[in-house]
Amino acid sequence: MAMFGRMSARQRLRRAAEESLTIPAFSSPIDCTPWVIGGLWPAELSTITPENATLADHLRDDLQRIALRANDQLKLMRRAGMADPVRQAQEARVVEQARARAVRRVESVLRQLQPMTARPSARHARAPARRDLVAIDPRDMDKTQVIPAVRDAAPPGAAAADTVSPDVVRVDGQHHDATVGAPMREPVVETPAVAPAPQPEPPLQAPVPTAPTETDSERLQRLLAFVVRQEPKLNWTVGDCADGTTVLVTDLAHGWIPARIGIPEEVRLLMPERRTGKASTMLGDTLRLVTYAPGDSLDWSAEFAETPTSVQPRELPAIDDLGWDLSQATHWRDGVPRMVHTLARAAAAGTGVVDDEVDLLRVHLDTAHQQLLNQYPDVETAHLQNCLLLAATEGFVTGDRISANYHLSWFQKLNAPPASRWETTS
Repeated sequence: MAMFGRMSARQRLRRAAEESLTIPAFSSPIDCTPWVIGGLWPAELSTITPENATLADHLRDDLQRIALRANDQLKLMRRAGMADPVRQAQEARVVEQARARAVRRVESVLRQLQPMTARPSARHARAPARRDLVAIDPRDMDKTQVIPAVRDAAPPGAAAADTVSPDVVRVDGQHHDATVGAPMREPVVETPAVAPAPQPEPPLQAPVPTAPTETDSERLQRLLAFVVRQEPKLNWTVGDCADGTTVLVTDLAHGWIPARIGIPEEVRLLMPERRTGKASTMLGDTLRLVTYAPGDSLDWSAEFAETPTSVQPRELPAIDDLGWDLSQATHWRDGVPRMVHTLARAAAAGTGVVDDEVDLLRVHLDTAHQQLLNQYPDVETAHLQNCLLLAATEGFVTGDRISANYHLSWFQKLNAPPASRWETTS
């Protein structure tokens, strides 16, 4: 009986040990908050004032929301049972994307704080003194002033004698001729005026050195380097066509240029159309072209001059009712936040949009754009169209109708069903 009880106890211990090995060990809760938002709080918000209190609250909530979303994704990955190398790579990717979203959110708040810090304070204005109101011609200060001669003041007795009649009658009845002689005046010596000294001639300005004329190849390289520095993960091509125009192309999505890319004012973009192949193939026949692939060197572009940007290259034939078409396209669109449709309707009705909502829209646009780059070169059509709608809505609510018309035109072209390959026969 004792032996039976001893064996049963051993079996129970062995079974408990086996069960304990199947249960995962205790692990601390996942928290990537220090890696996502650590050190991002702007110094401009270190002191909270009534003017920036609202911005600080919104920024704090958005940063915490971004960190919580990243923690939720990490928890799902931990429970998915992936291999350690794969899971670690995915976790690093999630943290990196969350960090990028937090950085963009802080940059958006800093753009809003710039008008507040640049606004002059009215209490520092000084009332002009009376002496400041006297207009003094600075030209009179350069002339030599002539000081008038100083005359001696006549004594009071002399002044009284001048008023007495020459014949004075005394009390004793005697008559005397008291002729008072006129006082002699001192000659006035005029100080000769000194001729003003000749003004020195202004120094001759040195001629401004003119920039050397760049060749056609250098101009194309300058334009290419300008866009590559903004997004080096894409393939880019710039070429001169036979009609004298310069065309800029990337193979991200049929030749569409993302919203965050500044376009040089001297280039032209492709019309909305379904295209495939490399960027150089989309460009067609050209006289000369330069290309870039991720990883190519950009050292040759360091000495080029500045390249002005413009929204005119995005100009396309105007959509008849831009606000109506945009609100219809964003209505119950899968993958597009509900607030996008609300902002599009508010902007179309002219009721105004809150700046905080515009900032949140930009966060959604930046997130979608980053996801699109992560999918490159195999971009999902639905996600691409959502990016187009987000970019069009941002341009519409901020008053940039050219950009809004550009992105919505691309959406309408790519959202339309492709033309049938079968020709109808009569």
